[in-house]
Amino acid sequence: MSNELFDKATIDKIVDRVKKDKSGRMGLIMQEIMDVCEKAGKSGFTMKELSIISTTGWYLSQNPELRKFFDQLMSMPPPKEDDVWN
Repeated sequence: MSNELFDKATIDKIVDRVKKDKSGRMGLIMQEIMDVCEKAGKSGFTMKELSIISTTGWYLSQNPELRKFFDQLMSMPPPKEDDVWN
């Protein structure tokens, strides 16, 4: 694993933000993210796939209209086998 992935300035910024958060919420969220990513990595997700998933989640947090569209998209039932063109 390359140490290039672990940018010290970014790590320091994260640690600083977690320390300054008096509610403790950011530390809990950070731990949740790491736990989920660990499970995902053990299940076979690649770093690139996790990057895309987490980036999508961040964009959804910033845009309520995109969140609504994504929720509608994900709630659609899959097509029946005879509806799919081969």
